[in-house]
Amino acid sequence: MASTDLPATPATLVQQIAGNVLDVADTAIPLAVVEHTKALILDSIGCALAAREEPAFARASRVFAQLGGNPDCTVIGSSRRVNLSQAVLLNGILIRSLDLNDAYIGPGQMGHPSDNIAVALSVGEKFRASGLSVIASVALGYEIYCRMQDIIPARGTWDHTTASALAAPLIAGRLMGLNAEQLAHAAALSATHGNTLAVVRTGQLANSKANANAMVASQAVLCSLFAAEGMTGALGVIEHPRGLSTGMLAGAKLALLAQPIGERYRIMTSAIKAYPCIGTAQTMVAGLLQARAGIADPAREVQRIEVVMADIPIVSAQAADQQRRYPESRESADHSFFYLAAAALADGEISEAQFAPGRWLQPEMREAMARVSVRTDASLNKYTPGSYPAVVKLILQSGESREVEVIFPKGHPNNPMSPAEVEAKFRACARGRMPPAIQEKVIGKARELEKIGSVAELMNDLAEGETGSNQT
Repeated sequence: MASTDLPATPATLVQQIAGNVLDVADTAIPLAVVEHTKALILDSIGCALAAREEPAFARASRVFAQLGGNPDCTVIGSSRRVNLSQAVLLNGILIRSLDLNDAYIGPGQMGHPSDNIAVALSVGEKFRASGLSVIASVALGYEIYCRMQDIIPARGTWDHTTASALAAPLIAGRLMGLNAEQLAHAAALSATHGNTLAVVRTGQLANSKANANAMVASQAVLCSLFAAEGMTGALGVIEHPRGLSTGMLAGAKLALLAQPIGERYRIMTSAIKAYPCIGTAQTMVAGLLQARAGIADPAREVQRIEVVMADIPIVSAQAADQQRRYPESRESADHSFFYLAAAALADGEISEAQFAPGRWLQPEMREAMARVSVRTDASLNKYTPGSYPAVVKLILQSGESREVEVIFPKGHPNNPMSPAEVEAKFRACARGRMPPAIQEKVIGKARELEKIGSVAELMNDLAEGETGSNQT
């Protein structure tokens, strides 16, 4: 057989995925997907604005101020401009810091695909991509990210942000106009180097929780820029015996990743959070707030709080993590079932206010946490995967008890926020950090994002936030 007659080398999974991502035209994204994507983009921007005072952002920002760089991209809510990779990292930290951004509940892991909206906004701004192109890139990036969550074995060695090492370069490369070969190499480079260990989300948590996806995404954008210049990656990164197939994806059904895109969009099942805390606690918080209603002095009148949750690996591991019973950091507090229950009981809300510095260390809060018990029950598993059901029972000093079951919290796909509710959440996040007039400009741009010629228009509005940061 002559060399010209040799069979073509079969496309690797990363090549198939890159081809699928480029096969979907911007205009082919269904209207319902466009609308939900716009809501998620606005929600993520609001989460970023609300996190402007968080330490992780401030520390990273100071480092980049020392390094300098081309002022190409906006830092959300600031007139300051930085280079592309810095913007992705800073905006990614902002979106993630308060644990208020979205949640996708896969059968294997829960993740936060909106972390990568920082990629779409910053790369879109740098390359003057249209609003519709940004929407399409986000929806397609979600699809690959969420497919990864669907097949990742639960509670493994690798953190769920490792999925972004595959999804983020696809978002960036599509907006940069990479061809299929370049895009495959961008994804291969990123997936080879973008793995995150699950210790980042274990025990007493540190700033690295907020930084985790942002670090992966920033590197993914660099990999996309490298690929645009012809740099190549290991195209067998997924299925090779020394690739993800024997690492993060050991035993996973890899073929799902390469299925054509379009029959369904997993972004439609990504929830918008009502409370700034871990996704597994959204139902518990909702139930506790309902149960305490009408009690004159809950902190005094409630003798103990009993929480029952589904007996699934992610919840069981979190409930059993004794380091979370008495959190010592902001990052641990919003991941502590015990602190969240105590704070919701005392204050009647879970918002930014409950995470004022050191609140979780106060004696009265430590005493309240001691009155919280959390256990799992397999009878609730019938509602999983797809939700984290919870039953909350308050036992009062009088002997009376109150019990509330919540299967789908507000913002869940089965209990969605209306457009007005999403906009109200944005305004609450932006209050005091962006003048009301600019808030309305941003909301207006988000509503009609698919009609905007360049997403830089939206980013320019976001840069005005700092001007009136003390206004309400």
